[in-house]
Amino acid sequence: MEPDRRAARLIAAQDGAISRSQACALGFSDAQIAQRLAVGRWVRLCRGVYAPATSESSWDQRLRAAILSNPEALVAGRSAAVLLDFPGFPRTRPEILMPFDGDSRSDIARVIRSRHFDSISRTEVNRFKATTPAETVLTLSLRETAATIERLVDDLLARRKLRMVDFDPILDRLAKARQRGLPPLKRIIAARSSDAYRPPTSELERMLYRLLDQPGVPPYSRQLPIEYPTVRATVDAFIEKWRLIVESDGRAWHTRSADFDRDRKRDNAAAAEGFQVVRFTYSMLDNEWDECLRTLLDAGSHRERVQ
Repeated sequence: MEPDRRAARLIAAQDGAISRSQACALGFSDAQIAQRLAVGRWVRLCRGVYAPATSESSWDQRLRAAILSNPEALVAGRSAAVLLDFPGFPRTRPEILMPFDGDSRSDIARVIRSRHFDSISRTEVNRFKATTPAETVLTLSLRETAATIERLVDDLLARRKLRMVDFDPILDRLAKARQRGLPPLKRIIAARSSDAYRPPTSELERMLYRLLDQPGVPPYSRQLPIEYPTVRATVDAFIEKWRLIVESDGRAWHTRSADFDRDRKRDNAAAAEGFQVVRFTYSMLDNEWDECLRTLLDAGSHRERVQ
């Protein structure tokens, strides 16, 4: 019974699963394994991986079986997102990452293959070998929409689960491999990098004031100091008739949380005083000018109705 006791301890530590090679290392013969399967003491989870018939089936057990069946594999994709506590990813069919060349079959998991398997960064979560947050984002970007990846990256940055420098080895690897594609992810990374383009103040102001000079926009004040009970600030533009503050952001995304917090405090203070704040990024003013004007006029029309 000694092999059975050792197997029970190992199975308990492995989410209710054990591989054939592990069972043999514990002292089980091929005949003994076959006998336990034949009488129903063990059940087959996938190729070369078993579980006690009394064990409760679970997502963790299926994921463990997929890894035990392919010992060099990493948990990746949506399964890694679950382990890493990414928001919005349910526990679906296990996903594992394997080298591009080799035996990459699995009858229990979706297999993702990579030509750069050896250089992929990895971590350990709940005793699983998994891709790091940045590598997981890369893998997810091959299937998920750009909007999903953008929201995910912002959430991970806000929760300090990810740093933009974590993407540097990935970008270097892709560049050396001359790998094309992934434009949405590259754009998302570029917009959030520390050297993301910031136009000269004069250029940004020119674009904003061109917008404000359009017909239908009431007179406005430029660079107007406004003092709230809790905040002193100078706003880019103030349209008194609409009690509307118009601000321009030089970057599409705040790379420093302090900048983000400061602007949100200003917006909240303005709202407490009955003002509305409209913000346009450089990218919006440069690429979506007509939409910016429509948004500004719509906001003004609404303000006139409610005042």
